[in-house]
Amino acid sequence: MEEPAPYSLSGALSVQDDLDDEQLDRVSRHLSGIASVYVKHDAVAHTVSLCISGTLMRDDARYIEQRIERFAEEHARAASILLSEWNGVTSELVVGMNWDAQCLIKLAAIQEQLGKLPERYFDFLLRLEPAGAPARGKQFFSVSIETSDDQQVV
Repeated sequence: MEEPAPYSLSGALSVQDDLDDEQLDRVSRHLSGIASVYVKHDAVAHTVSLCISGTLMRDDARYIEQRIERFAEEHARAASILLSEWNGVTSELVVGMNWDAQCLIKLAAIQEQLGKLPERYFDFLLRLEPAGAPARGKQFFSVSIETSDDQQVV
C-alpha cells in the first residue's frame, strides 16, 4: 500500500483584475484540511503566489492539483507553470487558460523533440492557433535554435 510522502506545490499565477479575496479564501479553506496552504494576492501586479505543502497520499496531491487547475481556469489571465514535488519526484504543473496551457505543453514537447535532432543550427516558423480555427494572419513567432552537445538555446 502506498505511504504518505512529502508534497509541495509552488509558483505564481497571473490573475484577472477583478479577483477578490473571498475567491482565494475559498480555495485556501478548501485545501487547508489536507495540507498547509499559503496563498497571497498582489492586487497591484495581479498575481497570486502560492505554496501548498504537507505529507500526503498521492491521491490527495492529485486532488490539490486538480483544485488549483480549476481555480486557474476560472481566474488566470494566462497559463503558468507551477513546480510540483511529491516523494522526491519533481514535475511541472501547467495551469491556466486552457488554450494557453495547451500551447505551453506543445512547446515543451517540441523543445524535447528538437533536442534530439542531430543538426546544430536551424530556423523554423511556428503558428499557434486554437484547434479547428482557420489559419489567418502572420506567424505567431519565429524561432532560431542552436544546439551543442550538452545544451540547447531556444
